[in-house]
Amino acid sequence: MIMVAATGTFAASDSVVKAIGSSVPLLALLWVRYLFQAGVLGLWQARLGALSLRSSGTFKLQLLRAFLLLINSACTFAGLRSLPLPVATSLAMMAPLVSTLLAAVVLNEDVSRSKWCMVFLGFAGMLMVVRPGSGQFTWAVIFPIGAAATFACFQVVSSKLSRTADAITTNFLTALVSTCALTLLLWADKTALIPEIRSVEFGSWFGVLAMASLSTFGHLLMLQALRRTPLAVLTPFGYAQLGFATVFSWIFFRQVPSVWTALGMAVIALSGIGTVLLHARSRPQSGNNA
Repeated sequence: MIMVAATGTFAASDSVVKAIGSSVPLLALLWVRYLFQAGVLGLWQARLGALSLRSSGTFKLQLLRAFLLLINSACTFAGLRSLPLPVATSLAMMAPLVSTLLAAVVLNEDVSRSKWCMVFLGFAGMLMVVRPGSGQFTWAVIFPIGAAATFACFQVVSSKLSRTADAITTNFLTALVSTCALTLLLWADKTALIPEIRSVEFGSWFGVLAMASLSTFGHLLMLQALRRTPLAVLTPFGYAQLGFATVFSWIFFRQVPSVWTALGMAVIALSGIGTVLLHARSRPQSGNNA
């Protein structure tokens, strides 16, 4: 239930980003989001003490994780500005399929036929959602697909860090590094950004704070879920975000997915869940062989 609540929170955060649209510069939107998370987790980190920072794992991996999540957020926010909420969410949910491709192409792992079937099934679902040649297909689909690719890499790095680093410390460092990087980018482009930021209406800033609060709360819920249940068990429940995204899209934006889009979303969800379950089933076998 905690994981499902987390997915609902993330879908609500994405809905706020969709509602804000392009009224707030993307860099400012990202900066507030990670600054808020760094502040909240910083308070939590203070309770753990400085000793936990020493067991934060390889610092290079922490940096890589932060930049991967930052790119993922940028792609997600950019996609939400141009695509319907359920479409952007479903395409971004192809991360498990991308992980399979990376394992086969980059890591030269032996991928079973059943996993390849899930990849092709997910690709078919993506084609149903974007429908090349139709009015629904735009260049903006590259953003959620980029979000899926970076999130797949993010999961690999997170898995390695989870063996040595505390979850709170890792998420705090991710938010801190992202905030520092975004601060530098804002300062470098301050001449163009400051006039845009000053022109943002108060209501939009309220939406930005709501988005940052929801996103941070969602991460805290996910941390609590991970403390109780293994990631392999929780991941299939993450696809509940597709349902929340569809409901919020209908309530707030009066956008209902077409039959082909809904079918494609279902296919992507099934292929993603199937991929996760196949990976979970193969892990004990690989551990016994070792």
